[in-house]
Amino acid sequence: MLIRDGRVVARGPDVEFGQAESVDLEGKWLMPSFIDEHCHILPTGLDLQKLHLGLCKTHEEILDALRDRLPQVEPGRWLSAVHYDQTRYASGEHLTRHDLDKISAKIPIILRHVSGHASIVNSAALKAAGIREDEPDFSGGTFRRNASGVVDGVLLEHAHERVSAAAPHPSPDEMVNAIQLAASKMAELGISCASDMMTGRFNLEDELRAYSQAAHNTGVRFRLYIQWSALFGPRRIDPGKLVEISSSMAPETCRIAGVKIFADGAIGSGTAAIYGRYEGDEKDLVTGATSGSLMYPVAKLNHMVKTAHDAGYQVAIHSIGDYSTDLVMDALEATSDPRRHRIEHAMILSDAQIERLAKLGSFVTMQPEFLIRFGHAYLRQLGTERRSRLKRAKSILGAGVRLCFSSDRPIVAGDPIDGIRTLVSRPEGYDAFENISPADAWLGYTARAAEATGDAAVMGSLTPGQFSDFQLLPGDPLAIS
Repeated sequence: MLIRDGRVVARGPDVEFGQAESVDLEGKWLMPSFIDEHCHILPTGLDLQKLHLGLCKTHEEILDALRDRLPQVEPGRWLSAVHYDQTRYASGEHLTRHDLDKISAKIPIILRHVSGHASIVNSAALKAAGIREDEPDFSGGTFRRNASGVVDGVLLEHAHERVSAAAPHPSPDEMVNAIQLAASKMAELGISCASDMMTGRFNLEDELRAYSQAAHNTGVRFRLYIQWSALFGPRRIDPGKLVEISSSMAPETCRIAGVKIFADGAIGSGTAAIYGRYEGDEKDLVTGATSGSLMYPVAKLNHMVKTAHDAGYQVAIHSIGDYSTDLVMDALEATSDPRRHRIEHAMILSDAQIERLAKLGSFVTMQPEFLIRFGHAYLRQLGTERRSRLKRAKSILGAGVRLCFSSDRPIVAGDPIDGIRTLVSRPEGYDAFENISPADAWLGYTARAAEATGDAAVMGSLTPGQFSDFQLLPGDPLAIS
């Protein structure tokens, strides 16, 4: 392979190298570097600096970890922890604001659920966000309540977003540092391009400038999917300012790739919109019954998709539950070109839905590492049979759906090799029929991932004209088990 100025010039056994420097790989295998086309880059860097609760197995261990961390909280800041997961505890019960109030009644505390779709907060955090004890629910968000109807600190979906948004935002310099920290961790795993799937969480203008600045020093290329509300909603950026910032970016290293919309929640928090009910849910099952949360009324979702599509953006829609995915396919079907767009996750799919996805032509992106990280939560929430049929990679590929793979970091550690191993040999409890070949797994993290972000011409397969983004491996990548 002949490389010049960061690009592949030629490849093959008959390439004339002339005076070029020759490098012997001494038996190593050379592969295209990975593309993580669905993750959260800035949040990853920020989370690396927060209290991690992933190893805590009881409520007491969580409370002890919070007590130990409390003295390190700077004045005016919140005590923020990540990877809280009630399904790991014997009772399966959440902590509440009253448990956290025992740690501190003055310093706001927030424990973000491992799914990213819920959190537990203390009374000080509720007060800082202006949440009353009798705060009403609103579309797409739920404040859980005790027997007296008082908010108990368990926040689902938009309720979680509303309170977490009240926490102090990182400064522009802190954003740059966090992005660079996250990128360095990804580069260690062989990742050379990553798509941020929620740009605009804090301040869109600051975030875009931070990504553009950080891209010059990381070795990782950034593709940014902007929250719908930051482009078209009440928080929308001035169009002239958006053009100014985007035109200053070097598109090879950083560019705006599309718009992100959330259609439903997550399985672990019981907010993915599914047909039927979750395990342990005592509500009566009637024909057509559904459970979980839709982020928006159907008409609003359709409007959001059409608005972004008509503006020329690729739309990436988070949809985990089967009920939600039907509604998302309806919305995409109503556009003039469904093939341009993406469905993120699509974890629960029937045969009929897979057939419909193939006809629709949209990209589908999945995160295989979820199966090894959250199997306990899926079993508790869905039961044995439904859990076994999550993430039907072989069936989806067999139908001709354009499927690719990613991490959704910081929800999981995000090593693509773990994802490939999971795809090749699904863990116990998952239907082994859905295992795929190592070659298909690698393609989903390289060439097919590049297609989903519109980068197939410049990355993913090390063909002439593409960026020379590669990784070296000690053994045969297709012999992975």
